[in-house]
Amino acid sequence: MAARGANEGRLRCLYRVTRRELHFMSHSPFCTLFIVVLPLVSFAILCAIFYVETPRDLPIVVCDRDGSTLSRQLTRMADASASMAVTATARDMEEAAGYVRRGEAYAVLYIPPRLERDAKRGDAPPVVAYFNNQWLLTSGILNRALRETVGTLSAGLDLRARMMRGEDPALAWERYEPIQVDAHPMFNPNLNYRFFLLPSLLPTLVQAFVIMMTVRAVGGELKHGTAGVWLADSGNRPWLALLGKCIPYTVAYLILTNFMFALLVRFMNVPLHGSVRVLFLASVLFVLAYQVIGVAFVALSANLRLANSLAGFYAGPAFAFAGITYPTIGMPLFAKAVGWALPLAHYLHIVLQQALRGAPWQASAPYLAALAAFVLAPPILFLPRMGRLMRDDRYWGRL
Repeated sequence: MAARGANEGRLRCLYRVTRRELHFMSHSPFCTLFIVVLPLVSFAILCAIFYVETPRDLPIVVCDRDGSTLSRQLTRMADASASMAVTATARDMEEAAGYVRRGEAYAVLYIPPRLERDAKRGDAPPVVAYFNNQWLLTSGILNRALRETVGTLSAGLDLRARMMRGEDPALAWERYEPIQVDAHPMFNPNLNYRFFLLPSLLPTLVQAFVIMMTVRAVGGELKHGTAGVWLADSGNRPWLALLGKCIPYTVAYLILTNFMFALLVRFMNVPLHGSVRVLFLASVLFVLAYQVIGVAFVALSANLRLANSLAGFYAGPAFAFAGITYPTIGMPLFAKAVGWALPLAHYLHIVLQQALRGAPWQASAPYLAALAAFVLAPPILFLPRMGRLMRDDRYWGRL
């Protein structure tokens, strides 16, 4: 009976703290901004950016020093490519380079003099491409597109020459390319940048909102000197006070993550080949992990402004260390360690495994375990200190 009474007392206290936080949320413009407005606006902006699945009609400039039928055909083929568009022609390389320096073109296609004459002689004249490699993605797309264009033109010339010599078309093709690569791109065969980046960028935004909101909610009790009332509502139980405060935000951000996946799958056509249950479990651990880390920053600093700075420093560069755009295996040990210390990195591995690759749940188990460690380990270290901050009014009222 005593145990049941104690449980009922804890439940009443938990309800009291949760109701108090819900009242605060409903009257706080900051909560509305960080839970609803900014996440939805950010999602809309990113979806608009990646609405076109692959970059198209990237501007290039052509410097044609040959002026032959073949050079004009090459220019037309380059312009007809889906990835690039010939937006200007230049008389010389100095003029062509000016377009790139001014940002009006990403590449220069230089067609040398006597291209057609040398090609007919079989001298294999080079067609030169200059890229602005400052933009790695853009230059990679243009490099691939120009290689395909020049390769197609070159193959057509070679096959036509062979057939003019009387070779059978099928035999001419086999002799032109005796060993062929039968490539089968997996999981993203169309090089769709929406599939590649959007499932990673949206959770990156979510982690920033979760940790900043948690710091504000917990640190605000210290800043405004209301930590004593908060602790009293919990029956003087710090763990229960934190639990009751975080529950409404946990539910709100889980709704947001579910909306995020609905947006990705239903409206942005991102595939979902894996387990929805694994993704949901990972999302729960992901949100809890950043809430726990937010509480840890408040406990460590006992200062709302400093805790906000720590949260921003922790969440801001997280995407760079997550191993999405730059592979983790190529990073130095320090960068790898930073990535391992970020829940986002483990969560994104699960998202990409389950959404795009359809991996079995066992493949995601190590990353789920890592997220669970983020949820369980920090409270053991920082809960006693957080309890002291709640009880000691010397820590209240700090910025």
